[in-house]
Amino acid sequence: NFNLSEILTHIGRSEKVFNMKRLLLILILTFSFQSWTKADDIRDFQIEGMSVGDSLLDYMSAKKIKEEFEATKDHYKYLKKPHKFREAYILSDNNFKTYKTVSFFVKPDDENYIIFFIRGLKPYINNMDGCLKKRNEIANEIENIIPKFTKRESNFNSSLDKSGKSFFKQLVYTFESGDKIIISCNNWEEKLRNKNHWSEGLAVAIEKKEMAEWYSNRK
Repeated sequence: NFNLSEILTHIGRSEKVFNMKRLLLILILTFSFQSWTKADDIRDFQIEGMSVGDSLLDYMSAKKIKEEFEATKDHYKYLKKPHKFREAYILSDNNFKTYKTVSFFVKPDDENYIIFFIRGLKPYINNMDGCLKKRNEIANEIENIIPKFTKRESNFNSSLDKSGKSFFKQLVYTFESGDKIIISCNNWEEKLRNKNHWSEGLAVAIEKKEMAEWYSNRK
């Protein structure tokens, strides 16, 4: 399971389902869904129009991707294979409708840079109640449309804050395939947040099983 402190499949055979799709987009402003025929395919979910399985080259130049690899090269040194996947960020985009930042993981030796993980980040500074309200709205809609999943709630303190005052409230949905959707709200201790210029709030992540296994394989 991907720890967000360190770092939504089915639609439409009927008009009723089509109307549900429109309602979800209005309520959540997060994901779009394409087909009821793929019960366990996270590629049917999008964040800012981008999906797992897309090429990152559709959204970033190769030059920019490599610059991001360099900027994030030391982020996962505690893993057994720290560079099997590499991380890239789009910190802001005028075309984004919901999130301030989107991040991705791809394999660096893949010339197409196929996305294995995508995450949207939306700030809720000093507003955990607001973040949890949005998190729970998303969670309720997921549970209404995904036929088979396991759900786990995980509340934990951040390992980056020795005071124990920074915490995460996370919901993890696992598909039969082993792919996951993770919805999380975090709150940093205020002095630590200001010192490091960190944001806090909602994070929604979609990840392939291979990505989750890589991240759990630590030294």
